[in-house]
Amino acid sequence: MKNIKYIKDYYNKYYTNKLDFYWGKTKILNAFKTYENDYLQGKWLANRMNIKGNEKILDCGCGIGGVMKQISLLYPDTEIHGINISDGQIEMAKEVLKKSHNCHLSVQDFANTSYNDNTFDIVYFCESICYNDYSKTIKEVYRILKPNGTLYIKDLIIKCSKDKLTESELDKLNNFINSWYTDVFDKEIIISKIDKIGGFKLIDSKKFIKPSIYWLNAVRKSDLKTHHNASTSNIPPVRGADFLYKKYK
Repeated sequence: MKNIKYIKDYYNKYYTNKLDFYWGKTKILNAFKTYENDYLQGKWLANRMNIKGNEKILDCGCGIGGVMKQISLLYPDTEIHGINISDGQIEMAKEVLKKSHNCHLSVQDFANTSYNDNTFDIVYFCESICYNDYSKTIKEVYRILKPNGTLYIKDLIIKCSKDKLTESELDKLNNFINSWYTDVFDKEIIISKIDKIGGFKLIDSKKFIKPSIYWLNAVRKSDLKTHHNASTSNIPPVRGADFLYKKYK
């Protein structure tokens, strides 16, 4: 895993204007999506988080504001905050959200935020928590979530435990982890990590198989392909999954 400054520079370089051809199709940059359409994906995520319409919400690693925009349109009475370590993406998000008056943006590390204790009703991560320390991040979420608040994580997972992978799959996984600067775990390890920290009750979890076609095309047609030496021959054994938690203390 790279440090925060490296991730900031990496996202500023590869995930801003160099992906203009991608941003024209979707503002939600996820490798695994239930829907390619932003409205349908936003609605699906809002349903998974059980958003009612009057919550104070935090998007951790908000990208260019794609999910925030859809939630703000669906629930205009919510107050949505988005944080991102990439100042370049935050500038793009300001343009995406310029008509979304219930949205607020800032450059912050989601493992060490400036928010007061018990601030948010919902805190969510869409393929972003993998770039930071799990333990430190979950402890920070616990601090800023209100009692009985919701933690929602959608992220990449290993398709099974590492000991069940073939040698070839394990090599591809290790290459992916080293090349894409992410920590990837199987579903049970993620649950055990959060259980070990304590203070959260797992409400629901689902696994998804299909990768986003938009995401695959974004990698194929951008400098990401060369930077990560990406090809169909080294696709890792990863899937998408989500986890819905309640803060119970």
